[in-house]
Amino acid sequence: MTPLESLSTTLDTVVVSYSRASMPNGFSSVIAAANARFVNELDLNALSLQIRTVGVNPANERDLLRQLNRLPGVISAQPLQYRALLAASPNDPYYKGTGIAPYFQSASGNGQWDMHVINLDGAWARFPGSSVIGTKIAIIDTGADVSQTELAAGKVVLTKCFVTFPAGSTQTTGTFVTDTDGHGTNVAGIASADTNNNVGFAGVGWNAPLMIYKIFPATPKGGCESSTSVQCSATDVDEVSAINDAVANGASVINLSLGLPPPCNDSLEQTAISRALAAGVVVVAAAGNERAANLDCPAAYPGVIAVGATSLNDSTATFKEYVASYSNFLTTNGGGTYVVAPGGDPASGADPDNLHWIMNIYSGNAADLTTTCGTNCAVFIAGTSQAGPHVAGVISLMRAINPRLSPSQLAQDLCMSADNISDPKQGCGRVNAGAAVALAASQ
Repeated sequence: MTPLESLSTTLDTVVVSYSRASMPNGFSSVIAAANARFVNELDLNALSLQIRTVGVNPANERDLLRQLNRLPGVISAQPLQYRALLAASPNDPYYKGTGIAPYFQSASGNGQWDMHVINLDGAWARFPGSSVIGTKIAIIDTGADVSQTELAAGKVVLTKCFVTFPAGSTQTTGTFVTDTDGHGTNVAGIASADTNNNVGFAGVGWNAPLMIYKIFPATPKGGCESSTSVQCSATDVDEVSAINDAVANGASVINLSLGLPPPCNDSLEQTAISRALAAGVVVVAAAGNERAANLDCPAAYPGVIAVGATSLNDSTATFKEYVASYSNFLTTNGGGTYVVAPGGDPASGADPDNLHWIMNIYSGNAADLTTTCGTNCAVFIAGTSQAGPHVAGVISLMRAINPRLSPSQLAQDLCMSADNISDPKQGCGRVNAGAAVALAASQ
């Protein structure tokens, strides 16, 4: 062991800077009086500074710093500081992926390109170690398969149903949230699948608690894809009941991956959302999948963060992110906050390119399954419904890093920190989780 290695394991290090012109008078005497030792010297010509690092017994460090900072000519004396790489990558297999940076997924491989493209590593790195815990996210949807590995082990902190079916019947309430569709399970997984558990997928909120609401009836056999069945629709009374309950039970952000094309004239729905916002709860809603230059309701309501979908064009060597062909959009930000996030854009239901889809969990109870998929189902899926929970998860991280921010401040920060993907339909831009959390932390 060299003397320097021995020194570094027993002494603290302080850094002293002063002008290159001359060493401050009394400098050596102060060092000797503290029984400290010079370790290294660095000449910073460009800054006209001389830097000395000094090894000192930890018990004497505070007094030495006080004495050095009193010396005429000393610009600063401070403890040696360390920096960590701004990256925090969980061990979930699909997040680690099968391809190379920056997407860690290929057209034929499994992975989570969507999570990488929004710079989640940068957001998670703002939290100490692996203790990334977003604030409560309420998923108001088709329920969820809470036996799913990614939703078990305490991840779900509340389950409730508000379902009125058939029409004219009494509203059913309780804690039953079995997801016979798969939609709600998938949305919940994107927002906050159990992360860094060495299983399956990462979720945006890492360990953000989930509140699961079921407001859709049991899905008919074969699923709800292109179905006009009333079983594939939820009433506004049930939606509002869930919104009010989520606010009463401490939700930080509500995700609504649901909607109806305009005109937006449902005063019941709008009033519930306005009350949620007034109570400090952020509301995120899917923009809609009708290819329209307007937003579905409730995404169109004032104060709601509306989310359109993006996908990857990997037909050339240089991939390009763009607003998905089916996504509703605004060419300006309008009077609210409209951003975009990954949602995929398959050419058809049989599109073999995995980069055109969003991959995440699914319900083992889904009516359209032909085989049992156990407790860790996975699905390739696409829509603004998938884009929304990416943003809800980012909001939960922003709130965790700075709980003082109001819904309007969070929306503004989300918008200001978004990336420009050079698409006229992008609104504020595509959400950048790392930049958004950093901006929230700085206020």
